[in-house]
Amino acid sequence: MSIDYRHGLSILELIAFFPSLVMALLVAWRHGFARSSGWLLFIIFSLLRIIGNCCYLATLSSPDNVSLYTAWAVCSSVGMSPLTLGLAYNLSRVNDSMQRKTGHAYSPMIFRILALVTILAAILSIVGVTSSSDIAEGMHSTETKVGVIIYLVAWIGLSIVVFMMLARYSSIEHGEHRLVWAVMFCVPLLLIRLAYSMISILSHNSSFRMITGNVTIQLVMVIIEEIIIVYIMLITGLTLDVRDKAVYETTTVAEMGQPQYAAGNYISTSPPQQKPRRQRRIIGGPITMLVVYIVDKINSRRS
Repeated sequence: MSIDYRHGLSILELIAFFPSLVMALLVAWRHGFARSSGWLLFIIFSLLRIIGNCCYLATLSSPDNVSLYTAWAVCSSVGMSPLTLGLAYNLSRVNDSMQRKTGHAYSPMIFRILALVTILAAILSIVGVTSSSDIAEGMHSTETKVGVIIYLVAWIGLSIVVFMMLARYSSIEHGEHRLVWAVMFCVPLLLIRLAYSMISILSHNSSFRMITGNVTIQLVMVIIEEIIIVYIMLITGLTLDVRDKAVYETTTVAEMGQPQYAAGNYISTSPPQQKPRRQRRIIGGPITMLVVYIVDKINSRRS
């Protein structure tokens, strides 16, 4: 089997995403892996593109290997998730910046909800693609269609958050504004990428089929957008200063000497009541919370 136009695109992506993987690792290391959720997602995205395209190039020697095509399709369908999450978590960093500067930022729950919606879309996309041995049928399954619609909801939510940040532009710390502009520039590119997926999944236009469709359309609407988004965010990340983690919980003292107990934006004049022993608290991002929740369920069933 000889190298064709589509294999050439896979080679192009490998050339683009090997350096982006190195850059993402460098940015995450510079800002600290514990506080680099947004940059870690660009590491995941680069790995997905490298693994997926390696699988597709492997079909040159095994053209009848369905598993290689399935792996490539799964890596391609999940790509929207780390890109969306990466942009959302970087806006969360901007929100932390407002909290450090003014003490009045948006609730972090906004970003957690946005992340959970995106993860749900990714799960449905994976289930849909792998639900059938025929990739074409999997791409048009009910789960995949619902997944791409949820991606659209996540994109709308991401766009709203961008405008929320712009509405409080003066509250952002000096040097962090460039991150807002970087995300704002990437959001329309992400929409073009999403539009290709929606047309490919929700319609039966032969030009937008993943394997047999028009390769130039895929280059213009998918690959170029993904490369631009990744490099804009990573280059921006290299220019950012290392910041301390924002604190959203404070304790204050009443003017009349009466103690107040604050948690987030809610303040009470009565001391917190002693609570009975509870199950261990799940701390971390939505992905960590989901994994820990599943492990707890398995352990509870065993016991």
